[in-house]
Amino acid sequence: MLGKVSYGGVTTPAGFRAASASGDIKGKKAERDDCGLICSDEPCEFAAVFTSNVVKAAPVLYDMEILKKGGKVSAVFANSGNANACTGADGYKNCQKIAEVYADGLEIKSESVLIASTGVIGVPLPVEKIIDLKDVLIDSLADDNGINFAKAIMTTDTTVKETAVCVETKAGLFTIGGCTKGAGMIAPSLATMLSFITTDALIDRKLLQLALNECVDVTFNRVTVDGDMSTNDTILLLANGMSGTKVDENNYEDFKAGLLDIMDYLARQIALDGEGASRMITIEVKNAANFEEAKLCASKIANSPLVKTMFAGCDPNWGRLMASAGASGAEFDPDKTDIYFNDMHYVSGGKIIDYSLEEKAYNIMQEMQYTITIDLHAGSSMTKFYTCDLTQDYIKINADYRS
Repeated sequence: MLGKVSYGGVTTPAGFRAASASGDIKGKKAERDDCGLICSDEPCEFAAVFTSNVVKAAPVLYDMEILKKGGKVSAVFANSGNANACTGADGYKNCQKIAEVYADGLEIKSESVLIASTGVIGVPLPVEKIIDLKDVLIDSLADDNGINFAKAIMTTDTTVKETAVCVETKAGLFTIGGCTKGAGMIAPSLATMLSFITTDALIDRKLLQLALNECVDVTFNRVTVDGDMSTNDTILLLANGMSGTKVDENNYEDFKAGLLDIMDYLARQIALDGEGASRMITIEVKNAANFEEAKLCASKIANSPLVKTMFAGCDPNWGRLMASAGASGAEFDPDKTDIYFNDMHYVSGGKIIDYSLEEKAYNIMQEMQYTITIDLHAGSSMTKFYTCDLTQDYIKINADYRS
């Protein structure tokens, strides 16, 4: 059984604390916090998923090496404003330096500290500013600072994205909490996102990684804002076992259900907060010939600039949906295809049912969140993608991103 925790986040599970501070990472004398620290009172098993981009940022490469070593971790340092990507050997050395300094302050091994960064690519990381924050961050670690950490990792995000659930199983209770950032450069195969998920469940690394992989595939890998993939995408899942509730094959599905709830909520928040977006749309493709074709079709529609601008104008131009589906590579008969706007049957057998339905479709598209379903009638497989509209504000935000 799952229970939503009000105002929950990464510090909701037992033993996790967080802190944030301003390091002026972009050098513009901004006062907002841009550095954060998560720390666990007990060493954590951890699982991770990283960007599939060939160009990987230094913190991604650093964390991948820590994951290979198989040891436990106790802390995560994260910054916004600078991606520490395309910075060569110095970028990696700066990750090592940060880990060593913060590990020393926390009295743990340097291999126990993970690093995450987000922001402008190709700019050297101002590592001395980060080192100077060590005492401030460590001294302000607290179990009610999860929201401040979540704010510190924001870039073009307009809202904090955090949540937590309590999971009740026959073996006992445990909690899962998480936060994420992401609004632009969002494409399937993660997104331009950092996500930090914590749990006090007692679970081994193999099961932890399995659960993360299974949940990523149907949540964060189903989000698109603009079709661009980042160099820094990172999801970290830490488990410190402090609830004393063991997760094994008997209650693994309960754990996965809780994790899925967290990740699905955060994924939807990313789509809803897409750069310049005014609404979130769920694209559901069902009855495809197989799962891969369902995914091809949903992804093509969700990423189409023509479709996304149609969403922005609230124009129920279903022909664009048909054209994108047909260009996706999925095999289906257009003359058997149905389209629904929420529960309203709009297109049947590849033709509009009644032009009088356009006004109802228009009204549905005025909503902040709605679902478009494409029924291909070609099989029994289905999937969904989360996307958003593409507005003029997206261009403004990204044209001035470095300003």
